[in-house]
Amino acid sequence: MPPVQPHRRTDPIRGLVRAVVAVWLVGLASRAAHAQTGQPPAQGGFPDASFDLMFRKFTPPANVFAPYYSWDAQMGLDLTVARNGANAVDFTTVFQTVGTENIGTRVSVGGTGYIIRASDAWTCSPDLTVSAGVSHLSSHLTRDLDTKTAEERALGLPVPVVQDPSEYNVVFVRAVRRFPKWRLTPVIDLVVEPYNFRFNGSMAPTARPVYVATQWTLWHGSGGALVAETQQEFGPRPWNQVSLFLELYRRQQAEGRFQLFVTASPGDSLHVSPNVGALRDGIAAGVRLRFLER
Repeated sequence: MPPVQPHRRTDPIRGLVRAVVAVWLVGLASRAAHAQTGQPPAQGGFPDASFDLMFRKFTPPANVFAPYYSWDAQMGLDLTVARNGANAVDFTTVFQTVGTENIGTRVSVGGTGYIIRASDAWTCSPDLTVSAGVSHLSSHLTRDLDTKTAEERALGLPVPVVQDPSEYNVVFVRAVRRFPKWRLTPVIDLVVEPYNFRFNGSMAPTARPVYVATQWTLWHGSGGALVAETQQEFGPRPWNQVSLFLELYRRQQAEGRFQLFVTASPGDSLHVSPNVGALRDGIAAGVRLRFLER
């Protein structure tokens, strides 16, 4: 994954990983006992949190970015820091690792990145939540990527360029609307990001200002569900992705704890987004673990 502006610092990422794990453990230690799905949201400090792990491997057909972006993995934490009535302060982090094609027999990592997001949310109704906040994305390259790039150049192959910035700092407004009485119980997630800035206060290159995600429950039973999802960003160099999830072991949470999925994103490019991190066009399959604590 060759972003526009390489970053080689990896120690801050290790520190942030430790901090996120510590915050997650504090949240779990502070939570109340498990609540049945559908009960009113818990109040006070650290009332709930969700934690997920994801691994995805891209399949043929390959594109020009395939040697540099063969698989990716994510660890995510969505934590409610405090809730008072309909108002809540939320903190979200996502850590992503992107792997190149193997270098010899060694599994190699081409880049890492993280998203940090803080927001203030208002529950307008049981089916509508509106929030506003700030989101930061930063990506960092590794020596393995240099080695893979040298291999491709030695074969006389061109090295593609990622046109999106490797860092974003965006102000956003978000609305999540659920339609529980409609067929397939759709959920629409709309994010508007009108301003991308640098830490010195100056404007940065315009990010894609609109992100839309939808979710459709095609089937659900007592312990599982089949869910279709879409994700799109509109603006310069737009992208879209369609996913199908088989969710298992739901028990007392809305989503299955163990999920198998396939994704497809048309095109021949690589995108960097403050909403999803790095995203390569193509077809992929993977597994996701998701846990909700209340």
